[in-house]
Amino acid sequence: MGRIATRVGRVNAPDQARRDELVRTYLESQLLLGDLRVARRLRSIVRTQLTAQQFRAIAILLLDGEISAHELARSLGVSPATVSGILDRLEAARLVERRTDARDGRIRRIVVTENGASAVRGIVVDDEIADQDLVSTLSTEDLDHLSRGVAALARAAEATSAVGTEDACASSVPTLARAL
Repeated sequence: MGRIATRVGRVNAPDQARRDELVRTYLESQLLLGDLRVARRLRSIVRTQLTAQQFRAIAILLLDGEISAHELARSLGVSPATVSGILDRLEAARLVERRTDARDGRIRRIVVTENGASAVRGIVVDDEIADQDLVSTLSTEDLDHLSRGVAALARAAEATSAVGTEDACASSVPTLARAL
Protein backbone atom coordinates (compact mmCIF):
# COMPACT_ATOMS: atom_id res chain seq x y z
CA MET A 1 0.00 0.00 0.00
CA GLY A 2 2.92 2.31 0.68
CA ARG A 3 3.98 1.86 -2.94
CA ILE A 4 0.60 3.15 -4.12
CA ALA A 5 0.77 6.15 -1.82
CA THR A 6 4.26 6.99 -3.10
CA ARG A 7 3.04 7.03 -6.69
CA VAL A 8 0.15 9.39 -5.96
CA GLY A 9 2.28 11.79 -3.96
CA ARG A 10 2.22 12.78 -0.32
CA VAL A 11 -0.98 11.69 1.42
CA ASN A 12 -1.91 12.94 4.88
CA ALA A 13 -2.74 10.42 7.61
CA PRO A 14 -6.57 10.67 7.49
CA ASP A 15 -6.53 10.41 3.69
CA GLN A 16 -4.12 7.46 3.90
CA ALA A 17 -6.40 5.69 6.37
CA ARG A 18 -9.36 6.20 4.00
CA ARG A 19 -7.28 4.97 1.04
CA ASP A 20 -6.20 1.89 3.02
CA GLU A 21 -9.84 1.15 3.91
CA LEU A 22 -10.92 1.54 0.25
CA VAL A 23 -8.13 -0.78 -0.91
CA ARG A 24 -9.12 -3.36 1.71
CA THR A 25 -12.81 -3.12 0.71
CA TYR A 26 -11.91 -3.45 -2.98
CA LEU A 27 -9.73 -6.53 -2.37
CA GLU A 28 -12.43 -8.16 -0.23
CA SER A 29 -15.02 -7.47 -2.94
CA GLN A 30 -12.74 -8.96 -5.60
CA LEU A 31 -12.31 -12.08 -3.46
CA LEU A 32 -16.09 -12.38 -2.99
CA LEU A 33 -16.68 -11.90 -6.73
CA GLY A 34 -14.08 -14.59 -7.46
CA ASP A 35 -15.74 -16.98 -5.01
CA LEU A 36 -19.13 -16.35 -6.64
CA ARG A 37 -17.67 -17.08 -10.09
CA VAL A 38 -16.12 -20.30 -8.82
CA ALA A 39 -19.44 -21.33 -7.24
CA ARG A 40 -21.27 -20.67 -10.52
CA ARG A 41 -18.76 -22.78 -12.43
CA LEU A 42 -18.85 -25.57 -9.81
CA ARG A 43 -22.66 -25.71 -10.02
CA SER A 44 -22.31 -26.26 -13.77
CA ILE A 45 -19.80 -29.05 -13.20
CA VAL A 46 -21.96 -30.74 -10.54
CA ARG A 47 -25.03 -30.69 -12.82
CA THR A 48 -23.28 -32.39 -15.73
CA GLN A 49 -23.77 -36.06 -16.47
CA LEU A 50 -20.26 -36.28 -17.94
CA THR A 51 -17.55 -38.07 -16.02
CA ALA A 52 -14.22 -36.30 -15.58
CA GLN A 53 -12.63 -38.51 -18.25
CA GLN A 54 -15.47 -37.89 -20.69
CA PHE A 55 -15.18 -34.15 -20.12
CA ARG A 56 -11.40 -34.31 -20.61
CA ALA A 57 -11.85 -36.32 -23.81
CA ILE A 58 -14.24 -33.75 -25.28
CA ALA A 59 -11.97 -30.90 -24.16
CA ILE A 60 -8.97 -32.52 -25.87
CA LEU A 61 -10.98 -33.03 -29.03
CA LEU A 62 -12.15 -29.42 -28.98
CA LEU A 63 -8.59 -28.20 -28.53
CA ASP A 64 -6.85 -30.61 -30.92
CA GLY A 65 -9.59 -31.12 -33.47
CA GLU A 66 -10.31 -34.43 -35.15
CA ILE A 67 -7.86 -37.08 -33.86
CA SER A 68 -7.64 -40.85 -33.71
CA ALA A 69 -8.75 -42.88 -30.71
CA HIS A 70 -5.10 -43.91 -30.22
CA GLU A 71 -4.01 -40.25 -30.05
CA LEU A 72 -6.84 -39.52 -27.64
CA ALA A 73 -5.82 -42.44 -25.41
CA ARG A 74 -2.26 -41.10 -25.32
CA SER A 75 -3.48 -37.58 -24.46
CA LEU A 76 -5.70 -38.90 -21.68
CA GLY A 77 -2.98 -41.23 -20.38
CA VAL A 78 -5.22 -44.29 -20.62
CA SER A 79 -5.22 -47.53 -22.59
CA PRO A 80 -6.91 -47.79 -25.99
CA ALA A 81 -9.47 -50.17 -24.41
CA THR A 82 -10.35 -47.54 -21.79
CA VAL A 83 -10.70 -44.80 -24.39
CA SER A 84 -12.90 -47.11 -26.46
CA GLY A 85 -15.34 -47.38 -23.55
CA ILE A 86 -15.28 -43.63 -23.01
CA LEU A 87 -15.97 -43.06 -26.71
CA ASP A 88 -18.76 -45.66 -26.77
CA ARG A 89 -20.62 -43.75 -24.05
CA LEU A 90 -19.94 -40.35 -25.65
CA GLU A 91 -21.06 -41.61 -29.04
CA ALA A 92 -24.23 -43.15 -27.56
CA ALA A 93 -24.99 -39.73 -26.04
CA ARG A 94 -24.32 -38.12 -29.46
CA LEU A 95 -21.51 -35.99 -28.07
CA VAL A 96 -18.84 -37.35 -30.43
CA GLU A 97 -18.75 -39.19 -33.75
CA ARG A 98 -16.30 -41.72 -35.09
CA ARG A 99 -15.44 -41.11 -38.73
CA THR A 100 -13.34 -43.08 -41.17
CA ASP A 101 -10.08 -41.31 -42.04
CA ALA A 102 -10.19 -40.06 -45.64
CA ARG A 103 -6.59 -41.15 -46.33
CA ASP A 104 -6.49 -44.41 -44.41
CA GLY A 105 -9.79 -46.29 -44.11
CA ARG A 106 -8.41 -48.39 -41.23
CA ILE A 107 -8.19 -45.34 -38.96
CA ARG A 108 -11.22 -43.95 -37.17
CA ARG A 109 -11.05 -40.26 -36.32
CA ILE A 110 -13.06 -38.78 -33.47
CA VAL A 111 -14.87 -35.48 -33.79
CA VAL A 112 -17.00 -33.54 -31.30
CA THR A 113 -20.61 -32.98 -32.35
CA GLU A 114 -22.47 -29.73 -31.76
CA ASN A 115 -24.15 -31.47 -28.80
CA GLY A 116 -20.72 -32.23 -27.34
CA ALA A 117 -19.49 -28.68 -27.83
CA SER A 118 -22.70 -27.38 -26.28
CA ALA A 119 -22.30 -29.70 -23.27
CA VAL A 120 -18.83 -28.30 -22.63
CA ARG A 121 -20.04 -24.71 -23.08
CA GLY A 122 -22.65 -25.41 -20.42
CA ILE A 123 -19.93 -26.46 -17.98
CA VAL A 124 -17.31 -23.88 -18.85
CA VAL A 125 -19.55 -20.87 -18.43
CA ASP A 126 -18.63 -17.93 -20.57
CA ASP A 127 -17.73 -15.38 -17.90
CA GLU A 128 -18.15 -12.53 -20.39
CA ILE A 129 -21.83 -13.35 -20.86
CA ALA A 130 -22.34 -13.88 -17.13
CA ASP A 131 -20.55 -10.57 -16.41
CA GLN A 132 -22.69 -8.78 -19.00
CA ASP A 133 -25.85 -10.11 -17.34
CA LEU A 134 -24.54 -9.09 -13.93
CA VAL A 135 -23.40 -5.62 -14.99
CA SER A 136 -26.69 -4.94 -16.78
CA THR A 137 -28.44 -5.05 -13.39
CA LEU A 138 -26.45 -2.06 -12.09
CA SER A 139 -27.82 1.46 -11.97
CA THR A 140 -26.47 4.05 -14.40
CA GLU A 141 -24.66 5.76 -11.51
CA ASP A 142 -23.03 2.49 -10.38
CA LEU A 143 -22.07 1.69 -13.99
CA ASP A 144 -20.45 5.12 -14.29
CA HIS A 145 -18.44 4.56 -11.09
CA LEU A 146 -17.53 1.01 -12.10
CA SER A 147 -16.44 2.04 -15.59
CA ARG A 148 -14.25 4.85 -14.29
CA GLY A 149 -12.82 2.61 -11.57
CA VAL A 150 -11.98 -0.26 -13.89
CA ALA A 151 -10.44 2.16 -16.41
CA ALA A 152 -8.29 3.64 -13.63
CA LEU A 153 -7.29 0.14 -12.51
CA ALA A 154 -6.33 -0.77 -16.08
CA ARG A 155 -4.22 2.40 -16.36
CA ALA A 156 -2.51 1.58 -13.06
CA ALA A 157 -1.85 -2.00 -14.18
CA GLU A 158 -0.45 -0.77 -17.48
CA ALA A 159 1.78 1.79 -15.73
CA THR A 160 2.92 -0.75 -13.13
CA SER A 161 3.83 -3.32 -15.78
CA ALA A 162 5.94 -0.79 -17.68
CA VAL A 163 7.64 0.91 -14.71
CA GLY A 164 10.80 -0.47 -13.12
CA THR A 165 10.83 -3.86 -14.77
CA GLU A 166 13.37 -5.49 -16.99
CA ASP A 167 10.96 -8.31 -17.80
CA ALA A 168 10.29 -8.32 -21.55
CA CYS A 169 7.00 -10.15 -21.01
CA ALA A 170 5.71 -7.53 -18.60
CA SER A 171 6.47 -4.70 -21.02
CA SER A 172 4.55 -6.45 -23.79
CA VAL A 173 1.35 -6.84 -21.74
CA PRO A 174 -0.15 -3.45 -22.71
CA THR A 175 0.54 -4.15 -26.37
CA LEU A 176 -1.02 -7.61 -26.09
CA ALA A 177 -4.07 -6.21 -24.29
CA ARG A 178 -4.65 -3.67 -27.08
CA ALA A 179 -4.21 -6.35 -29.75
CA LEU A 180 -6.90 -8.52 -28.18
